Amino acid sequence: MFGFGKNTAAKAGPTVSSKLCTDKFTGSYPHVGLYDCQDRKVWVAKPLAGQAIRTSHAKLITGAADATGTARKDRFMCFWFYTPDTGSGHVLGYPIDWSEAHLLLRIDPHWDYDRQKLIPAELTDQVDANIERQARHGHRIIEFYIAGKLKYPFTLHLVAQRAQDSQFYYKRTEPTA
Repeated sequence: MFGFGKNTAAKAGPTVSSKLCTDKFTGSYPHVGLYDCQDRKVWVAKPLAGQAIRTSHAKLITGAADATGTARKDRFMCFWFYTPDTGSGHVLGYPIDWSEAHLLLRIDPHWDYDRQKLIPAELTDQVDANIERQARHGHRIIEFYIAGKLKYPFTLHLVAQRAQDSQFYYKRTEPTA
């Protein structure tokens, strides 16, 4: 009756806006998305009048004071999904074939999304393990798109702040029959 013994802290913190996001995707438009590392759930921006790829990740999170804030994004991995022929240019100086679909997952070698803590650069074994955990999250995002039965192949890229910390063309996925 008074809430004693209930674990209310587990759901505390930022959440994804159901007004701006959905957990379903038809494969028809480029968009930004969030992967909730705590709940292990993929969220994609709704079409939003054709601007889903230009939407700020921070705007998709409820409780954010502005559309560029990062403090509330600490448990969410950000990604961009480009359908075929919707992207252009290089990514961190690396050439991308935009005639195909691409999933760009923002990784951070020094931020542990699961444990919510920074990893010092000198702890290289922990940094490497952290990148592997983030790649596993990337595989969960791939599974989300596979479940959507896309009609085209797409490639996962792990994109860090610097090109030398990124892994381009990390995994390619073919459409299911």
